[in-house]
Amino acid sequence: MKLIVFVKQTNMEIKEKIEELKSFLTGDLFQDGDILQKIYELKKQLNPEIETNPGADDDDLEECLYCGS
Repeated sequence: MKLIVFVKQTNMEIKEKIEELKSFLTGDLFQDGDILQKIYELKKQLNPEIETNPGADDDDLEECLYCGS
């Protein structure tokens, strides 16, 4: 019998991963696209509301990945 263990990341682990990913940002939206997407996915785990209400995101990233501007 196989035992499958699902490990849920803690909020602290998610925040640490976000900070780690931010350290790789270059400032070039095209180069940073994949990293920004990963950050966004992690941030949605912390605060699912940001998907429908981007204003609820209290992060200091200057650019909004999905704002359309």
